[in-house]
Amino acid sequence: MATPAGKAPRERAEVAKSPLPMKPPAAPLEVIDLDAEATQLRSQDAWQLHRQSAKTLVKHEHLRVVLIALQAGRRCQEHRAEESVSVQTLQGRIRVHLASDQAIELGRGRMLALAPALAHDFEAVEESTLLLTLAWTGHRPRP
Repeated sequence: MATPAGKAPRERAEVAKSPLPMKPPAAPLEVIDLDAEATQLRSQDAWQLHRQSAKTLVKHEHLRVVLIALQAGRRCQEHRAEESVSVQTLQGRIRVHLASDQAIELGRGRMLALAPALAHDFEAVEESTLLLTLAWTGHRPRP
């Protein structure tokens, strides 16, 4: 294949289908009252039964934004996400545990970004509200 100025052709990255569930197209603009949503989460049965409650606020094909409310002491089991992930503490304080045995505390207004497939879990050091963002690029990391 001919290339401009004798440059080698670029290798194409493998593109994968998003693992995120499909839904009807998202609205072109969404304004969300996070305080009102967090209050509503704390009124749900899951808050009393499981010491946590969550709601997906934005569902685009390659993006999810999830609001999570956790009672103090609640720990979510270790998991990995195929997507890039960020977690932002809106209220309270959480501790994120990484597979490397490193623990990172995030108080109100702090955010942590995680690369795809990085094993982690988190626990609420005090009653907390988190904003979890998952972004799927469709490109699989090369081994």
